[in-house]
Amino acid sequence: MRRRAVSSGALALLTAGALAAQQSPAGDLPAVPAGVPVVVLPVQSAVPEPGGTWVGGMESAQHTIDLLNAEIEFAFGEEAGASGWALAPAVAARLARNPTVGVDPGRLAYQGLLSAPDPGAQLYEPLHTQLRQVAALFGACLVLLPLSVSYRESRAVLQLAVIDVRRSAVLWHGAIEGANAEAASSFALTTLALRLADRFAPS
Repeated sequence: MRRRAVSSGALALLTAGALAAQQSPAGDLPAVPAGVPVVVLPVQSAVPEPGGTWVGGMESAQHTIDLLNAEIEFAFGEEAGASGWALAPAVAARLARNPTVGVDPGRLAYQGLLSAPDPGAQLYEPLHTQLRQVAALFGACLVLLPLSVSYRESRAVLQLAVIDVRRSAVLWHGAIEGANAEAASSFALTTLALRLADRFAPS
């Protein structure tokens, strides 16, 4: 059939356009059809508990981030629809082989997205260029950027953005919550990663 001949790049562009038309930063988390390449970047930051502890029972922000990155890698790895996605370890490895890109995927200019962007606003610099360079290494136009993990109301919460780098547009901005769990339990991060993959990966 002619429809099967559509390239993954064209499919990604068509999908991004459809998502942009249907979604707003306040809308439901968008679903991506199978076959569309997506780059899942590392978690950028973690917020401590009032007593100085970290969600997941970790000793530092970096340990919390590392554990959640590992949980996200495992959770998306269990989703057949996301089998072709570029997850954080693959992103780091590809960038290490391409040092001239000059992007550290765990230290992006994410701070401007900690608050919701205005509808229709283009992505700011230098974040747009950073994401475009990373996505180009995988032939992708869609990027999942986990911004910050925290613990609120007995749940681990991940703030994130879904970005179309070719259009410099934030397709969705919001948060995913894990299941009820103690802040000191790694289970809080496990359920968060599983819910993220369940909500976002193609079925």
